[in-house]
Amino acid sequence: MKKPSGLLIAVALAGLAPVSMAAAQSAAPEISLSQAVRQNAEQARMAMAQNNFAAASGYLAQAGAQAQSDGDRYLVATMQLDIANRTFNTAGQVAAINALIASPLVGDPQRADLYYHLGRIAHNAQDDERARTALQSAVERGSVNPRAYIALADLTAQRADYPRALALYDRAVALQRESGASVPDDWYRRAIDIAQRGGDATRAAQISQELVATYPTSANWRDALTLYRTIASPDQAAMLDLWRLQAATGALAGEPDYLAYLRLAHAAGRQPEIERVVLAGKAANMLDSGNAEINSLDRGTTAAAEALRRAIGGRAGAAANQASGAAALAAADDYVALGQYAEAAPLYRMAVEKGGVDADLANERLGMTLALAGDAAGARTALDAVTGDRGWVSRFWRIYVDTRSAPTPVAATEASPGG
Repeated sequence: MKKPSGLLIAVALAGLAPVSMAAAQSAAPEISLSQAVRQNAEQARMAMAQNNFAAASGYLAQAGAQAQSDGDRYLVATMQLDIANRTFNTAGQVAAINALIASPLVGDPQRADLYYHLGRIAHNAQDDERARTALQSAVERGSVNPRAYIALADLTAQRADYPRALALYDRAVALQRESGASVPDDWYRRAIDIAQRGGDATRAAQISQELVATYPTSANWRDALTLYRTIASPDQAAMLDLWRLQAATGALAGEPDYLAYLRLAHAAGRQPEIERVVLAGKAANMLDSGNAEINSLDRGTTAAAEALRRAIGGRAGAAANQASGAAALAAADDYVALGQYAEAAPLYRMAVEKGGVDADLANERLGMTLALAGDAAGARTALDAVTGDRGWVSRFWRIYVDTRSAPTPVAATEASPGG
């Protein structure tokens, strides 16, 4: 027998419209019904139209007792599920869904969807084992519902099978994107948590970059950069550029963040940068003017900045006559400390061309300064040239460039399997 093209109802476990006999015949024209079942189903339909679900259930119980064929049982189950949905009868939903799963008239795509909804019901009942079994059945039958995979990923992670959980997450994301829908922001966070619990620092960092690329909010930037600093322990130069990025994205959240940035700038000998960061922090009402450590770090920075401004032009000019790019790199770094990014960029480019320096560092900082100076195209070219471990910092800055002018999407938060 040819299988029907689809279920008679959309089993979304929400309020559904009543199913008429005409709709049943249209949806499954090759299903034959016995006369007794047809008559009772029609009486049930009329009762449902009047919201008399008790009477409708009675007629369907009679129809079920009189069912002689797969078509009879299929129709009775679909109508019973409709009533169960509309009356919020969980036991009725489960019974009807199981009857449909057992029907030879239901194909694997529909059966996979039915198993997903069984998983949702089990999740709502806090029966994780039953939910896991149902969702696994949905996946095994080729479900294309991304929510089935993301829900199963969470349950799989509970068993500490983190690699499989991440594989399920990847499948969920692929299906979500294939459908043209945005990946909910909390999916990224759940996957980061799974990767961290599984000790996969690289995946955690990768997913955090995907998060800020999709939802570049200041809170997400702070979380992503904090995570990367924690798991990667980057060198001083990379760490300083990450703090600069956190400042550029408006993700310095309170005095502890400012202090960490100031301490690193002090260790790197960037007094003019300290002055700028302190002024910005006070303007944002995030720094206490009476904080002794901040005042100590800021002491003498104004004079240092003035002295550097007087000397930097000559040093930049002299760098052009050097065989090595080291002097150009140092002068460019000083321009960055002063916040003069347009002046720093050509010196970083000179340092790359002359050589004798860490080309990845020079290109990453060239991209950084071009980004801060508003040259997005030039920034992308420089940042894309960075390889090795410093490529992580470069990719963060590339995301900043790519998202800077794009509107931040509204976070699409996905409900749990029971939501």
